[in-house]
Amino acid sequence: MSEIPPVTSRVGQAWADQFQSEAESYRLSGGAPFLRKFARSPYVQLILAYARLAPGSRVLEGGCGSGKFSMCFAMVGHSVTALDFSPAILKNVAGLREVVEREVGPLNLALHQGDLENLDLESGQFDLVFNEGVVEHWLDHTERRAVLRQMARVARPGGTMAIIVPNGSHPRTAYWAENAPGYRSAPPMVLYDAALIRADLSAIGLTDLFVDGIYAWRTLDYWPTSWLHRTIGGALQHLIPLPRYLRLRWGLHLIGMGRVP
Repeated sequence: MSEIPPVTSRVGQAWADQFQSEAESYRLSGGAPFLRKFARSPYVQLILAYARLAPGSRVLEGGCGSGKFSMCFAMVGHSVTALDFSPAILKNVAGLREVVEREVGPLNLALHQGDLENLDLESGQFDLVFNEGVVEHWLDHTERRAVLRQMARVARPGGTMAIIVPNGSHPRTAYWAENAPGYRSAPPMVLYDAALIRADLSAIGLTDLFVDGIYAWRTLDYWPTSWLHRTIGGALQHLIPLPRYLRLRWGLHLIGMGRVP
């Protein structure tokens, strides 16, 4: 794992302060069985369908958190770099990698300590660069788009860049922001809608843009939740597909993807 100077950005410091006391809450349990299930989720499948990655493609997750995305892409045979600025988070991911490798065998998964505002990686080396729950914490448009440009810089021409963010246009967002633990514990975030995703990705030069909403029916069991809510939300998610305009409105998350010029 490479070493970098301490993060100096306001966003990086906000996360560093949180991880100092809460890194354990980002530790993922469940091992390979959970990851196989998560790999079938739209979070992963939408990226795979769009990116059309060849076996052994190079993948960067810029801000890996629990490491579940990085682990899924490594488990299906890609060469993955899981980047985060927090040593505590990367230690968690290293532990998860050990658990999963005992179950499925060696993974091509490297850990890299780095800062998204100033990536110390060579340009044009990744087939896919993505993150989830990261870029929305840069509230200033200029700063956020500078981070997105850093991500695009390290992707190869014709490669894919993807971001997954909380759906700021969801009717329940204001309530969750005030009450749901996942929102309250995170640094402040910009409220993304589909138009802002397109504007940000267009501003950094991406083409062939794709934007969609993820898990609209799971609104029923996001928070507060119960066994009954989870059962109903999960069943409806599988049984009744929703049109795209409803997914964009009611999806828990929005995903935006594009091709790097």
